[in-house]
Amino acid sequence: MRNITSYTLTRYQQLLLHLVIGVVVSVFSVFTQLYLAVIVVYFIYKIVYNQNKTLYALGAAAYIASAEVFLRMTGAMPFWEMGKYLVIFFMLLGMLYEGFKLKAWPVLIFLGLLLPGVVITYLNFDYFEESFRKTILFNLSGPLSLFVTALFCYHRQIKFKTLLKVVDMMILPIISMVVYIILYAPSYEQVVFTTESNQVMSGGYSGNQVSTILGLGMFLTYVRFLIPYRNSVLNIINIALLGLFTYRGLLTFSRGGFITAIVMMAVFTVLFINWAPLVKKAQATMKLVGLGVGGLLIWGVVMLVTGGLIFNRYTGKNAKGIQQDITTGRGDIISEELSAFLEDPFLGIGVGMGKFFRYELDGEIAASHNEVARMIAEHGLFGILALAILLLIPLGFLLSKNRNLLMLPFVAFWFLTINHSAMRVALPGFMYGLALLNVTYASKKTKKSKIKTAPVPRQQAVA
Repeated sequence: MRNITSYTLTRYQQLLLHLVIGVVVSVFSVFTQLYLAVIVVYFIYKIVYNQNKTLYALGAAAYIASAEVFLRMTGAMPFWEMGKYLVIFFMLLGMLYEGFKLKAWPVLIFLGLLLPGVVITYLNFDYFEESFRKTILFNLSGPLSLFVTALFCYHRQIKFKTLLKVVDMMILPIISMVVYIILYAPSYEQVVFTTESNQVMSGGYSGNQVSTILGLGMFLTYVRFLIPYRNSVLNIINIALLGLFTYRGLLTFSRGGFITAIVMMAVFTVLFINWAPLVKKAQATMKLVGLGVGGLLIWGVVMLVTGGLIFNRYTGKNAKGIQQDITTGRGDIISEELSAFLEDPFLGIGVGMGKFFRYELDGEIAASHNEVARMIAEHGLFGILALAILLLIPLGFLLSKNRNLLMLPFVAFWFLTINHSAMRVALPGFMYGLALLNVTYASKKTKKSKIKTAPVPRQQAVA
């Protein structure tokens, strides 16, 4: 026990606590509201009374964004969009203490470009069975949470070890969620697997959103796989979680989260190997070989459990092996949204008006699954410019001296997720904002200077 650091001990306690939360919520659903209340009070206290306000502001928003689907599926949310509002609240609370940088003006322009679409909706809104306020908030709460997070994070300097602590915080509610999903699901003999998204194996909730969260869990534990803890037991637990998130993610039969995770892991691997010294490169190579073997074993088990239907799902075939629409209807919605754009390419048809446009077109009301197509249809040229700004900001970071190792994987998560799940949850917008952090790394030279001299080196003094 002498070699266990305070952070390691705290991590053990956190992991155990969230395992217990998953079990308790499965048995006594009434505790979900208490769980949410405790989260909010705890992080407010930490932000107000802790010196490292940036860590806890980011940690609070990260935890909520990661827990949002779990809180929704267990009925903890008093209203549907509360997760996004809490992310906005914690980011604003962080800015109250830490401020934001004036150089974040591109983020302000992004928000400004979305406002004309609200005016267009107000002038044309005549669907009396729908609430104007709810229509606007449902479609803009996601972009708004992205805006506030990006404003807080834009060129904000933090240490890499602080960013890893935020990563660790995000893993915790995913553990509770996967425990809940496991306890919710019946035995495999009772499950009828098809090539459709599987609600039963997704905790009785949307397989698409559960897959998104589990895919994020895969990536976050993969980061801690290549950048391990200093404690071997924690590393073993982390590898087990990586395998568990992958297995349960595949069983949702929703492809978006899994494919996004694989892309993020591939991008991060290239960046890490390019960044790491020779010894770390060799260690990472050995780890990746073992991970590849483990991945094949997990795929084999899922093939066995599902009678091979998981293969059909990922190759776009139905249970009989007949090729079908691999977009599961999303392509038709995108086509209709492009038609809406052509009707008014300058100002767009208005925020939230896309589903009413589709209703008039084919008699069906269906919310968009693709945020890119939605913004183009509902905001017109302003939507295209807003998307261009979001793509150009990370590009500018790449060309600068910004060295956020997780920037490209986070941007990939945002872009891929909004293309299959729009911005139904706060997570993609939050991850985009997180990508804009300016990360500083400890060096051997810095550590030596810490011992020899009293003053803190300049690059380490930035929090």
